[in-house]
Amino acid sequence: MTEQNSSTSKIIEIRPKVVFQAVENRYQAQNTEFTVNIPSSAIGGLTLLESAILVSFIKLISPAAIFEFGTYMGATTLLFARNSSDSTEIITIDIDPNTTATQEDISEADYLNDGNANDEHLRDIFAKHGAIYINRAERNLREKVTQLYQDSTTIDPQQQNFLKRFQLIFIDGGHDLETVRCDTENALNMAADDAIIVWHDFRSQIHDDVTRFLDGFSQTHEIVHVAHTMLAFMLIGCTREILN
Repeated sequence: MTEQNSSTSKIIEIRPKVVFQAVENRYQAQNTEFTVNIPSSAIGGLTLLESAILVSFIKLISPAAIFEFGTYMGATTLLFARNSSDSTEIITIDIDPNTTATQEDISEADYLNDGNANDEHLRDIFAKHGAIYINRAERNLREKVTQLYQDSTTIDPQQQNFLKRFQLIFIDGGHDLETVRCDTENALNMAADDAIIVWHDFRSQIHDDVTRFLDGFSQTHEIVHVAHTMLAFMLIGCTREILN
């Protein structure tokens, strides 16, 4: 691992092959495969490389429970459901699409260049279509998923029985600084003793608050960026050994 040369960031950067080599070392006697949908033409989804990294984490730690901040169309939720064990519990949270006002007047130029406009556009898509990938999935996969319609900043980990419950947490909800900070604070309380927390949109050209937050967070926590992706992650407990 090599450290970024920045006075404001202590983010560590690794190549994707570091993660893939860890999977190869774990499963030396077998091929390791994963199932993914063809990427959506709509904005806001993962690249195939990002999907492969997330599934690699699943293969490496076999999470009993996964929590996702930001359901959107449910493509990542379904990725988790398809590539985890039958007993894995997946909880995903997003605002209620029935209460989200649509914003018909947001131009493509705006939502491709402005973070706030982009989030409004994504909420508009979610309000119109809901979590279509989950809705279209096979019944056995849908049954692994619990959808929460709630502002993620209002989560009460203790009241909702989320404390130390999840081995994998994916943060990809609201991208403004306060939401990212709040989701991260909740994730730290919700993470099991051995867990991985992953953030999306690090070094995004649109959502610079995610990068800003993680650059600061890296002063006190070891954060790793996977090169050629917008994924950054933090290893907790015994998961610190998975890439060695």
